[in-house]
Amino acid sequence: MRRQFSCILQLVLIASASTLNAGYEAPPHIDGCQSVNGRYLVTAECVDAGNTSHGPHQWEFIWKDQVEGKTRRFAAKGIQRGQIYAQLFIAPDGETFALFNHVTLWEPEKSHMHGPKDLPHHADTDEWRNDHRFSKRLLIYRNDGEILKEFSIADLLLPDEWSTVGRIFNRVHWLEPYDGLDYKATPRTQYAFYRVSPDYTVLELLAKRPRKSREPPRVIRISLTDGRLIDSEENLSTEKTPIRPYLGDDHLPKSGPAWKESYTPGFDPVRVAGTYRIDSPDVAFPREHAPKQPEFGYQSVSLIRDGFKKADTPSWLRDAVGRKKTAALLVTDLEQGSLFQFVPPDSFAAVRSDATRGRIGQDRRFYGLIDGNIARWLPGGKDPADVLLAKTSVDAPVSLNDLVVSSRGLIYFTTLKDPDKGRLSVLDPTTKKVTVLFDGEDEVTLANPNGIALSRHERFLYVGISNYRKRSHSGIYCFPIRSDGTIDVASGREKKWAPIKAPDGIAVDRQGNVFFCAGNTVHAYDRYGRPWGKIRIPKGSGTNLCFDEQGKSLYVTTWNALYRVDPE
Repeated sequence: MRRQFSCILQLVLIASASTLNAGYEAPPHIDGCQSVNGRYLVTAECVDAGNTSHGPHQWEFIWKDQVEGKTRRFAAKGIQRGQIYAQLFIAPDGETFALFNHVTLWEPEKSHMHGPKDLPHHADTDEWRNDHRFSKRLLIYRNDGEILKEFSIADLLLPDEWSTVGRIFNRVHWLEPYDGLDYKATPRTQYAFYRVSPDYTVLELLAKRPRKSREPPRVIRISLTDGRLIDSEENLSTEKTPIRPYLGDDHLPKSGPAWKESYTPGFDPVRVAGTYRIDSPDVAFPREHAPKQPEFGYQSVSLIRDGFKKADTPSWLRDAVGRKKTAALLVTDLEQGSLFQFVPPDSFAAVRSDATRGRIGQDRRFYGLIDGNIARWLPGGKDPADVLLAKTSVDAPVSLNDLVVSSRGLIYFTTLKDPDKGRLSVLDPTTKKVTVLFDGEDEVTLANPNGIALSRHERFLYVGISNYRKRSHSGIYCFPIRSDGTIDVASGREKKWAPIKAPDGIAVDRQGNVFFCAGNTVHAYDRYGRPWGKIRIPKGSGTNLCFDEQGKSLYVTTWNALYRVDPE
């Protein structure tokens, strides 16, 4: 699946209301930089966006003297028109600036999504090492945009260091990350692969180690003002000791293309941490840019099992209890206080007699009420349940209605009537701290929170509001999630995302479509908030639902039964 992106400079557009939609990759970007004294600023802007994230694009540099009010705009020479993720650095005197293009293969025009067919993934030849697509890793400019010096990978690596260099699709891997950083989890991929001096005059890189080498990676140091290669033994002053280019928490959810799109790095990445932009769902998924909806194909409803007393919280388990590599569904019966396992097509068995209301996290553990505590437990494992939030007494179980577990391990859960108007809270399993995100007593619109689910890329939290005393407020609400795991309550409560009364249970498919129960109907909305289709439940009212591992078949519980809905 390909997504179309407008090409923007995320750093410059901090106050912009436009947000790109999630896809395979973050859009091309060139992050700007402010000089150490705050006087000079250099950014880049895409002035001609291509039809896709792979170009072709046209870029311009914008150089500013913020003291004298001077601005220069000029064509960005040496920048590929295809995909690019890069970082600018500006010297203290504003006379020079540098662009570091760490990962994307250099292409004069549109880049190849799967990499150029005529460039091998690895070859031990001078022709391969000197290919022009490995060029322009580092370019040093004057403040009028003229190139002073440029470096290719071949200019920076030694011959034996090429043994581990290779490309994957349209990217090249030639550096070692610092401090064990996971480049897939940092807000910008390049952040893991360089250090820069606090005054932005020295760039430090770690060359890939030759195969079977036990030596530490070789340090490469480059002057960003004149392009001089600095000997690794040369004594640098304290002010120029290379350091990490950002401060603060650099965690990014692993399922984060949409997060990467909304990440705004600081102009001064040494001293100022970046932030995640908080957008309303209307801004993140504008209906005027929504594609035509495909035909709704969920109509075939089949009964899997009946005879439950109070079925709820179905959840898909990739490795079933007692049967390795066998997928299964876990479902609870609240009245019996039991957890059941269904292995398609017809195997059904009780697996725990003290568990209710729970979901499977990405670590394949069951998170929910076990003996009245919020706990996590590995189905089929030998270890006892790990209590995360203990009940206050034998007769006072933790109040829990529904929950969802994020890729970061945070547990978002609702209480429907305890206290009287319910709460939405988040539990951090690491610290075992509970933070109340809103209380129905204070947020009268959001009273009695019920079903709950995360958006596909965990940028939003969908919450069903029952609001028993004022049904006009009942519906699905969509709350932007902040980088610390809390939510923007004010933005989410402004209006109902889906104006359906008495929603109960929410599930999100792999395309970001949102399904939820309301009485004897399952409603489906796309991520733009447009109604997409309805599924009629043969008997009873839906209590909850989930998708299977492939994200195709939908499982729905009522008080008495479990149904499966298959796409046609």
